[in-house]
Amino acid sequence: MVAGFWFNQDGLPIQYGVQKVIPEMGGDYQYLGPNRVFEQYISLGALSNGNGVVQVPALPSSFSGTGFPIAAGIQSMTNQIPLQITAPVTAANSSGVLTYVNPQIYWAEVQVDCLVSANAGTGAATGIAVGLVTSENAAQAGTSNGQFVQVTPNAGTQIVSLTNAAMVAGRTWHIAADGTITGNASTTGVTAGNWISNGFQLPAITNTFSPANPQPDNNAWVSSIAAGGTYTGSSGGGLLRLRIYYGVYGPIND
Repeated sequence: MVAGFWFNQDGLPIQYGVQKVIPEMGGDYQYLGPNRVFEQYISLGALSNGNGVVQVPALPSSFSGTGFPIAAGIQSMTNQIPLQITAPVTAANSSGVLTYVNPQIYWAEVQVDCLVSANAGTGAATGIAVGLVTSENAAQAGTSNGQFVQVTPNAGTQIVSLTNAAMVAGRTWHIAADGTITGNASTTGVTAGNWISNGFQLPAITNTFSPANPQPDNNAWVSSIAAGGTYTGSSGGGLLRLRIYYGVYGPIND
């Protein structure tokens, strides 16, 4: 257990005390049309929404699953996106029937808006990588406590990577399902993640959960990690807005 945060016996992360009042950075809402929208702000350095309030911590320079959520790169604990837990159906069966037994998750587009330019701060971070994280309970982790784990395949690189030179205020990028990147400025320094480069089908997660722990491993938090340093100190900072346009089809039996 870490003061202000612990995993309960179901592997669910619980915040309390000061840790619980860290401002929320994201949400999920209905969008006109076939897709839902997962939206989250990513603060590179510490962020305060007022005077004397608890700050959103700066991004870490490496991933750790055994401490506070921010050590795993998580800045929004209540905002989760569903995962593909079985192999995506891409062809008909031997009888010629396209059969869906489980829900199919797709990402139609990833959008990134840079609201405040990136400033490297202490340690001279060179950029960020944005991926996904889920959790294990104590039995799965093989410890007396649960832990966060990066979602696999392609741990840490599912969504997008950006360099400091790319993150300039006013820039917006759209990453289509085939990985094509467009925007209102240069796309140099913006790399499409592995899960937004192969058409609409997401890969099935390959994390091993035994015994099964359906709630956490059917969903994921966004995890953002600074590369090569941190965005702390008087010159550090920057603010992005991430949007994932996604949908679900097939039977809803989750």
